Amino acid sequence: MKYFVTKCCLVKCSRGGAWFNPLLRKQSTAQILLCGRAFFSSLSPGKHDLIKHMEESYNLEEAVIRRVSKMNNTALAYTCEDINKKRINSRYIWELVYNRINEIKKSFSVNELVVIFHAYCHSISFDINFSNFINLFWDLLGDKIRDLDYLSLIGLYFCAEKTGNVEKMEEISNFLLAYILEDCTQIKVAEKGLAVILKILCYTKKNVDNKHISNVSNFIQNVDIKEIKNIFLCLHFFIKFKSYNKSFVILLKKIQSLIIFKKINYYIVFKYLCSIYSMNNNSMAMQEVKRTLSIIYLSHRINSCP
Repeated sequence: MKYFVTKCCLVKCSRGGAWFNPLLRKQSTAQILLCGRAFFSSLSPGKHDLIKHMEESYNLEEAVIRRVSKMNNTALAYTCEDINKKRINSRYIWELVYNRINEIKKSFSVNELVVIFHAYCHSISFDINFSNFINLFWDLLGDKIRDLDYLSLIGLYFCAEKTGNVEKMEEISNFLLAYILEDCTQIKVAEKGLAVILKILCYTKKNVDNKHISNVSNFIQNVDIKEIKNIFLCLHFFIKFKSYNKSFVILLKKIQSLIIFKKINYYIVFKYLCSIYSMNNNSMAMQEVKRTLSIIYLSHRINSCP
């Protein structure tokens, strides 16, 4: 039998094993905790936020699975929004949601139905083959679509587009265009909503009058457009309807800046501008088009230099 002394305590050893003072066990636990804290404190903020996000998502997923069968209509709408925000990828959860909606389907308001449907269509769990879920919502919405406000119509148009329902896209776009024509002063759209309106006007054969064009031009002027694809949508809109107003000039100035900082494909811009045949003697718009073409030419020369 041997004994040896450590800095903290006496430890008794034998050939068959060792007996440790409880103080050592406490020290070991403390060291593990300290190591754990040191590990998390050494993580970059991005990784720390990712771990936190994963933990929150896991907790929400567990909570939904336990409680969804008892949720009322309002709680279910809020929960579906949270599932989407936390980017939870779980077909099983949406199957539970579908079952619960079937049980209490008469209690939903039309806006709650849109919120849940939009959350599913926007989620990473979306499956075009989950036809029971998709058809249930179109059946429940039915003729109630005409009672929706413009924001709900925009959200529902996205759902119709995502689920490939051309008939509903047509129906919703008619209501949305009527809304723009009749009550434009109350409409405040963000970039995504503006993109939906522009797609309806640019890629469908709708009867569009000057008031539609004027109102949508004002929307474009009042929205801070950040996505390049939406900038091209705006350019397409102005050229298609030959609307070379103040909003068009402001858009061209933005495009010029993007070309200079190499954030937009100037070949596509050039193609659009070359499709303009007449500007009805609009000198301000013509000047900005020429300036944009000059910047494109200079950018091309710079990029072509060895």
